[in-house]
Amino acid sequence: MSGKLSSRGSSPEYDETARLRALASFEILDTAPEESFDGLTELAAAVCDVPMAFIGFVDADRQWIKSGHGVGLTDVAREMSFCAIAVEDGALVEIGDTHADARLAGHPMVTGAPHLRFCAAMPIVTADGHRLGAVCVLDRRPRTLTDAQRRHLHTLARQVLVLLELRSRAKEPDSELARQRQRMLSGVLDHPDVLVFAKDVDGRFVMANRALQDVTNAGRSLVGGTDDDFFEKDIAEHYRRNDRQIMTTRERQVFSEEVVHPDGSVHIYRSTKFPLTDEFGEVIGVGGVSTDVTELAAARAAHAAAEERWRALVEQSQDPVVVVDTEGRIAYVNPAGVALLGVASAEDVALVSAMDFVPERIRSVTQALLDETLSTTGIVRSQRGVLRRHDGTELLVEFNATVVKHSGERSVQLEVRDVSEAVAAHAALKHSASTDPLTGVLNRSAWDAQVTPLLASVSEASPLTVAVIDLDNFKGYNDTRGHTAGDLLLQQFAGAAGASIRQQDIFARWGGEEFILALPGTDPQRAQTMLNRIRACVPFGQTCSIGYTGHRPGDTLTETVVRADKALYEAKSRGRDQLARR
Repeated sequence: MSGKLSSRGSSPEYDETARLRALASFEILDTAPEESFDGLTELAAAVCDVPMAFIGFVDADRQWIKSGHGVGLTDVAREMSFCAIAVEDGALVEIGDTHADARLAGHPMVTGAPHLRFCAAMPIVTADGHRLGAVCVLDRRPRTLTDAQRRHLHTLARQVLVLLELRSRAKEPDSELARQRQRMLSGVLDHPDVLVFAKDVDGRFVMANRALQDVTNAGRSLVGGTDDDFFEKDIAEHYRRNDRQIMTTRERQVFSEEVVHPDGSVHIYRSTKFPLTDEFGEVIGVGGVSTDVTELAAARAAHAAAEERWRALVEQSQDPVVVVDTEGRIAYVNPAGVALLGVASAEDVALVSAMDFVPERIRSVTQALLDETLSTTGIVRSQRGVLRRHDGTELLVEFNATVVKHSGERSVQLEVRDVSEAVAAHAALKHSASTDPLTGVLNRSAWDAQVTPLLASVSEASPLTVAVIDLDNFKGYNDTRGHTAGDLLLQQFAGAAGASIRQQDIFARWGGEEFILALPGTDPQRAQTMLNRIRACVPFGQTCSIGYTGHRPGDTLTETVVRADKALYEAKSRGRDQLARR
C-alpha cells in the first residue's frame, strides 16, 4: 500500500477550482501563528482528550497547518493529508484504528513517528459549501469519539470559520469587530459539556461559563463566590490545594477532580489549570478548563490490573527500557535496551553513567533535562535525542521519560526508540513536497520560497532577472501524440534546461507547460544569451516562447512575475518561438 489518502474529490458536487478560490480569498495560508486559532486547537485536544490536534487548510498540492498542539509539522503533501479526506468527503472522518484501515497501511506517520493509531477530521465549511480544511485530532492509541466530542469538533470547526471571516472583515469599525469577537468567545465559553472558569488569588470566581453554572445548580451567579459556597467542604479544599499549587509553581498542570452533579452522581473531570498573570508577570489568579472523563476514568480503572501485568512483562518487551537513578547511573535495562546500547549484557552497564551513552556535544543539555525531570513529577513525551552506542556509532532516537519508583528509589524510566529510518523517510517526504513529480524540478511553492529571500539584496550592482517559459502549441502536441508523449516532452525539456543553467539559478515548473527561471546576479541584457540557450533545449522539433524582466527594488515577487508573464504574452502574440522583454 502507498499510504496515500487524497483522491482529489471526484463527486459531481465537488468543485476544486471554486474551493481553492474560496480558500485564497481568506488569505490565511502561510500566515504567522495567532492566539485565537491556537486557543481553539488546544480546546479541541482537551475536549477530545488527545495529545495532538491541529487546524489545517488544504491547498492545491499540500496541507498547511495554521495551528498545532503537540504537532511539529507545518506542511504535508496533499496525498498524505488527513484534512484532505474530510475536505473531499464533506463530513467528519473518524478512523478509530489506523492499523485496520487499508488506506493508511503505508502512511509514514502511522508506520513511523508519531505512530498514529487514531485520527478524526471535521471539515471547515463556508456558507457556500466550500470545504477549506479541517480541525483534526490525533492519538497514539486506538479510540472512538463520543457523540458529545463529535459535536464539540463540529462547533470548533464553525468557530474556525468565524475567525477566518473576522480576519477578512478586519477593516470594519473596531466596535463591530469587538462584538463579533465577543459573540465568538461566548459561543466557545457556552459549550455545553466543558467547564471554563477563572478565579482571583483569594479563590473568588471572576468568570464561570454556563456549563459550570448548570453543574453547581447554585441558583445564582458564581462570580464573587468561592468553592466553599458551591461545593462540599472536602471537594472545595481539594480544588483550593490544586489552585494554590498552580499559583505557587506558576506552571500549567492537569488534575483529576471530582464534581457532584445536581442529580447526586459523582463525575471525574480532567482539569487543565494555569496561572493568570498581569502585564508585570505577577500572578493574579488561576484559570481552568475541565472536561468530564468519568467514562474514561472507569475504563482506565478496569484496565489497571492488565497494566500491572504488562509491567511484569517488560523483560519480554521489544521496546528498549532504561531506568536511571538520581545519581545519573543506569539502574536497569531490559534486553531490548541492551541491544540498543550495543553491549553484551545488562551487567556491562550496571551503575554506569547514562551520560556515557550521550555524545559529548549534547551532554550538558541532556543532563539538564534529566535533572529537571527528576526534580518534578513531570513527564517528557516524544523527545528527540542522539544515542551514542558502545561502539561509538550514533543513532537518532525518540524517548519518553517518566519518574518512577525503582527498587524503592526515585528514578527516571526511559522508553527509547530508534527513529533514524523514520527521520530519513520524513526528509524524503519533505523533499517530495517541494518537487514537481513529473519533471523532478522544483514546484511553484518551492520556487517562491527560494527566490523571495533574494529580493532584499537586489540592486543595480546585484540584479535579478525572472523569465517565464511556455512550450509553444503544447496542447495540440499533447492532443495529437497523446499524454505520454506530452509528458516525455516536458521531462526532457526540464532535464535539458536544468543542465544548461548555472548552479545559483533557480528553475521550476510553474504549471502545465509553463516553467519559470530566476537568474541571480544577471541583468536582462546578459540574460538574453542564457535564455536563447534555454530555447534550444526544447526537444522533438518543438519550440518555446519566453518573457523576461528585471526585478525592480520595491516591487513584490508577484509584480515581477506578472510583468514577465505579460512579456511572454507579447512573445506569443508576435508568432511564438522568441524572446520578449518588459
